Amino acid sequence: MKALRILFFVAILLLTNSAWAAKGTILYVPMDNRPVCLDYTVQTMRGAGWDVQTPPAELLANHLQDGNPEALFDWLEDNVEESVAVVASSDALIYGGLVASRTHEIPMSVLAQRAERLVNLKRDYGGNKIYIFTTIMRSPKASSAPVEPAYYKEWGPKLFRMGALEDKLELKQIERREVQELADLRREIPPAVQEDMYQRRANNIRATELLLHGVESGDFDYLLIGRDDTAPFSQAHREARVMDILVNELPKERIRFFSGADQLGLLLLSRASNRLQYELPLVNVTYAVGKGGATVPTYEDDTVAESAKQHIFAAGGFPAKLRKRADLILAVNTPKDGITLEAANAVNNYVVPKETTNFVHKVERLLANGHNVAVADIKFGNGADNALVKELWTKGVAHKVAAYGGWNTAGNSLGFALAQGLLNDMYLPGVREQLLNQRYLDDWAYQANVRMQAYTKLVWPNYWPNSGLNDEQRTAAENFITREIKQVSAPYMGAIADDFTYILPWSRMFEVEVIPNE
Repeated sequence: MKALRILFFVAILLLTNSAWAAKGTILYVPMDNRPVCLDYTVQTMRGAGWDVQTPPAELLANHLQDGNPEALFDWLEDNVEESVAVVASSDALIYGGLVASRTHEIPMSVLAQRAERLVNLKRDYGGNKIYIFTTIMRSPKASSAPVEPAYYKEWGPKLFRMGALEDKLELKQIERREVQELADLRREIPPAVQEDMYQRRANNIRATELLLHGVESGDFDYLLIGRDDTAPFSQAHREARVMDILVNELPKERIRFFSGADQLGLLLLSRASNRLQYELPLVNVTYAVGKGGATVPTYEDDTVAESAKQHIFAAGGFPAKLRKRADLILAVNTPKDGITLEAANAVNNYVVPKETTNFVHKVERLLANGHNVAVADIKFGNGADNALVKELWTKGVAHKVAAYGGWNTAGNSLGFALAQGLLNDMYLPGVREQLLNQRYLDDWAYQANVRMQAYTKLVWPNYWPNSGLNDEQRTAAENFITREIKQVSAPYMGAIADDFTYILPWSRMFEVEVIPNE
């Protein structure tokens, strides 16, 4: 009997240690190696106890080269049997990355073959859960090479305007003067440019349609389609209306389609975590006073309320009308008038308006009542609300919330805050605080403050490029950024910024990576 008790104790100990060490192995193929897609996402999941494995760095897209789709497929197929789930970017596996999906010269026959290979992954390599995320091409108001075809430097704004007018024409919402404007644009923009743009977009839609077969057949457990930068009237919105018809014919429990791109990987990893543990978290959403959920943010074509609902479903949760039943409260900081300005705008100062005071008081009350609260700070685009962050630190709740997000687009911020908030109860000691510090230092200190300082005090006076910095320029910029982030954050965060290193992984000012010091 004693021997049996010892054997039983050893078995329990092994099971417990194994569960504590890692819940299971998830294979993750990001769309590229930017920190929001790779490092921040992997840190989050590993901090929640998952063994997340990613392809070798040289196979992923970076700022110098596209990824290697064939080698990525080989890595995935070689390792899939050892995993409990796969979360993968079809943009990486079909085109070589998000940027490559816009700039490639790959024949449609090759794109179709790769899409079919992805659909057959479960059938050919085992019954693991397969979660795929993809994007339809964005409609940027202004952009240029290397993140778009070269002709966008000259024709980008006019291509955007033409797409917006074509969309309005189809919706029968175009004005008489705009009909003439559209005709002028069709004549002015070179036919070769128009043909190339439309062909690229048609191939992207065709490849996405092929992925829908994976949902229909059950080979994908979930397909998440993101609309990269778009607008209520745009070529992307025009294509989205067609895609919406196809998506609505498929079971909602296996597919979602909404604005955003960079948050999709973490959302699906959160979904995988919930499904593998048979959890269905309930999420209640609350907004700042004013237009609130009716806000249609810049770079997006739907209301925040609709976006939040779709994000919750995609992350493996369920919207909760009753706050008392919710496992997580998603508190969304929206602009009172519903207009999301850029974070670099002068109105984004540290004067705290009444609506921000009320919003932070609401967060305080929710926390005091025992709720997990994630803050999605979408009042401004491309950076945090200075007044909100000031209040969160001043009131002592900055480290009490489950998650915070306030970076690029509204969908990016909302999706990241939601996913990290849903994982809150799983974090190992110290993880939540570190993730929060990264977001405050990145989204607030850098994005809303230091980035524009770097442009006006360093990049523009020295006639440096906005992207493609050389080694000397990048080192000087990183030194400037490090100094300024510490200075900006010190009044509220103290010396926390000293615990991190700051680099420009894509040799441009658009994103910084906040790396914890060993």
